Amino acid sequence: MVRRLFATVGSVLAASTAALVLTLAPSAPAQAQTKKPARPPYEGCVAVTKQEYDSARRQNLLRTRFSQYLRTGLIGRRHYWYCR
Repeated sequence: MVRRLFATVGSVLAASTAALVLTLAPSAPAQAQTKKPARPPYEGCVAVTKQEYDSARRQNLLRTRFSQYLRTGLIGRRHYWYCR
């Protein structure tokens, strides 16, 4: 009785996993193609790495007399910029 229950639950899980994979697989390439590159906040900004931004933050150089570093985007999708 218990073996039959485990076999039934296992087959239901396998079928639902397969159905989920088959439903999500066709939409994955479409989402990858629609992703747009990040645009600078304004003219004169160039993309920099997170490491460069963090280094400038530690040295208190995020905003100087002639330039600034900016962070845009939501958590997990941040973009870092150096603007003159």
